[in-house]
Amino acid sequence: MMEMMDRQSASELIGQMSEPRFELIPANRIVERTTAALPPYATLTITCSPKKGVDATIETAVALAPQFARVVPHIGARMIRSEEHLETMLDKLRDHGIDEIFVVGSDQDQPLGPYRDGLELLQSLAARDHGLRRIGIPAYPEGQPKIDNDILTKDLQAKAPLADYAVTQMCFDSGQVLSWLREQREAGLQLPFYLGIPGPVKPDKLLRIAASIGVTDSLRFLRKNLKLSGKLLHGYDASDLMNAYTPHLNDPDYGIAGFHIYTFNELVTLKKYYERLAM
Repeated sequence: MMEMMDRQSASELIGQMSEPRFELIPANRIVERTTAALPPYATLTITCSPKKGVDATIETAVALAPQFARVVPHIGARMIRSEEHLETMLDKLRDHGIDEIFVVGSDQDQPLGPYRDGLELLQSLAARDHGLRRIGIPAYPEGQPKIDNDILTKDLQAKAPLADYAVTQMCFDSGQVLSWLREQREAGLQLPFYLGIPGPVKPDKLLRIAASIGVTDSLRFLRKNLKLSGKLLHGYDASDLMNAYTPHLNDPDYGIAGFHIYTFNELVTLKKYYERLAM
């Protein structure tokens, strides 16, 4: 809990939040809500989903860009309808000063156009003058329910030369994440990693989200620890999780670049949480 975090740890965490990354979901009034809740020096990443489509992600990113230091739209490879669609998106991002994207395969089951997965999109980007400064990719310390771990590992290794950093899927077991990071370094992967951390949220909502993304092992870990700490009756925050990572922030054996906060659009709660952290 926050009260258990010592002064040095809190100071180091605040340092990691000097350029924080906050993940947002396109939704009604998200621009106004985000502007009211988050500092202008924040980096925002904007998700994409089959329901909203990648164009909604681009529009949200463009609307937020003038108010924030950096805005990073997620580009779902299977949501791109054509080469022309990709070029139109890149032109729009360039016109609005957005020079970073996060490439995912997406939850779109069947491709709407030429790209079957994130790797194919990365390869296509590498062959063109895209004008982007940085490209991020996802990583899965706990795996994915629909993809074998060996395939995930090979996929990450194939994508790494075409990317500048990776962001880990949300995971609640710091020991598992740290072990996975060391394994990646030992295997020769040198990408910096932003660690996916859940923002403050009601435990029942967090448990539903964790179940939906298939992090089954750390879901059991989360349920056990929520019960032990009494947090099932109160709001969950990731202070303990971040505190476990703090001693390794500058350790090259892990390659931790910072934290990536999954906000679930709980922006008012998030603002209060980080205001407490800075006290």
